[in-house]
This record gives sequence, structure tokens and C-alpha cells, in this order.
Amino acid sequence: MADIQLKYLTDLESATSASPDDLLHINQDGNDRSVTVQILCASLAAILHPVGKVEWFANNTNPNSVFPGQTWSRVPGQGKTVRLANSSGSDVFQQGGSDEVTLTEANMAPHNHPIDLNTESYDFGVLNTGSGGAHVHNFKYKRNGKTTDASTDPSSDVMKTSSGANQESRATESAGSHSHPMSIPPHYHKVNGDTGSKGGGKPVSVANAYIKLAAWYRIS
Repeated sequence: MADIQLKYLTDLESATSASPDDLLHINQDGNDRSVTVQILCASLAAILHPVGKVEWFANNTNPNSVFPGQTWSRVPGQGKTVRLANSSGSDVFQQGGSDEVTLTEANMAPHNHPIDLNTESYDFGVLNTGSGGAHVHNFKYKRNGKTTDASTDPSSDVMKTSSGANQESRATESAGSHSHPMSIPPHYHKVNGDTGSKGGGKPVSVANAYIKLAAWYRIS
């Protein structure tokens, strides 16, 4: 019997094409039946594409026109990458994330920018104060009970500062116009502090290299 069936099948002419309404012979539960190409293809498509199945296309194919009797919709989230859902599927189609991120102070490790500087050394040399210091010093004195002139008999004078009789006023000799030298040795001034605020806060791209495809999923 097997030989007859095989011979029978091999003797059939091969079809070079098929139309949707062409009939195909099948055996279902031991019974010979016929089915159209269209119905058989739809049945196979339903088996291969259950509800929830996602298909990727490298063109603008619309599966609603390719798989009759089925309803397909575009996977939401245009421009986003795919991330696996949890085992229960409760977060399917959940969207989040961004292609760019702006770093803040909280995103960076604690740090500072210390500064420990010295100003440039400079030797001022020896400087002089301004000239014009001619002056005398006045002082008061009184005689010590002598009557001789102090200008000719210095021993007759004893300088006193108290008030009373015989008090006179004299002046020291003039110091003349003069200046005083002032030395400023080489030195520097230490500088401590931090750098000023820098950065413009421009977002950083975190998008990976990618290729885009069209994604559809069956909803019924």
C-alpha cells in the first residue's frame, strides 16, 4: 500500500503556482478533506503568529495586509531600544529612560580642587622716606639758683621740667632736612582658595550605536 501511495504521489504533476482559492487535499483524523490555499495559509499564520507575537521588518511592510484575519499594531515607543520585561509580563510596554543625561553634583564623586600658590618673588631693595624732615625739639628748663648766663656758664644750669621761677625755654639744634632709609627684603604672599565655578551643564548623550527596524505585534 505504501508503494502505491508513493507512486501515486510521485506521478502527480507538480504545481508551478497556486491561487488563494485553489483546493488542497489533506487527511484529517483519517478522513480525506479539502481546503483552499488561503484558509490553509491563514491557519498556518495563526499558529506561527499567536496574539502578542512581535515581528520585525526591514521595510514598511504592514502585517495587516500580509496576514488576513489578523490585527496588528506598531510596537509603541518610536526611537526607543528594547528592554526585557519581568517574568510575569506586568511591565510589558512600560517606557522610560532617555538618550541624554545631565550630570549634577550629586552624580559625581566627592572631590575638590585645592590651590596652594605663592605670588612671584619681588625685591623692593632699599627705599627712602621723603625728604623734608628739618625740625627742632623745644624743652623747658629753669636755673638752679645761679645768676650766671647759661650760654657762657653751662654749669649754672640744671634742666628742670617743673614750673616755677626762673623757667626758660630753649630749642635743640635743627636736625636739618633729611630722610630715613627703609629696607623691604624679598618676600612673597601665600595664596589659598578654590577654583571658580566651571562647566555649562550640557547634557551628555548615552545612546548606544544602533540600527532601526520596524516592529509590529499581533493584538487579535
